[in-house]
Amino acid sequence: MLTPSSYPGIRSAPIPSGWVQTGERWALWYNGRETASVVPDGRPGLRLWMEGQKFWQVKDVRVSSVRQGKRFAERWCAARLYPGMPLREAVARLTDNTPIPPATPLPGLPPTREQLQQAQRLDEVAAAAAARVRAALEPRRPPAQAKPRARDPMKAWVSAGRNAPRPTV
Repeated sequence: MLTPSSYPGIRSAPIPSGWVQTGERWALWYNGRETASVVPDGRPGLRLWMEGQKFWQVKDVRVSSVRQGKRFAERWCAARLYPGMPLREAVARLTDNTPIPPATPLPGLPPTREQLQQAQRLDEVAAAAAARVRAALEPRRPPAQAKPRARDPMKAWVSAGRNAPRPTV
């Protein structure tokens, strides 16, 4: 059975890291999550939101430019995410934008006989459904030429009128 973590399609895209721009918004990604963002908010200047390692380490300030906001966010987040490291080295590590490669899927167990039977039944049902859909989508054929029916002698007198003599059988 395929679990979501062993499915090869999950997390196939690289996880962003470093500064990522989306429109006018700049976001600093660290360890698969957004730790800071610089966004215009309609007033002069920009809004800077930052998050440290602990949930109470959140800071929301105003900055005058994107450059100032990015520099302040890098230093503030680096000091909280890498507390024992020199600030320059911590900032370099935080802003490293080489994408984190997706995790390799775990080796799965071979499918059981029951799983193989279920897959075969699903394939058969899908093929039958596809055939029904194909048949429904085919253009309609013109009706075949109808053969003239043999007339019933007992009904001929009804269409001719009640005064017509009845045929003898």
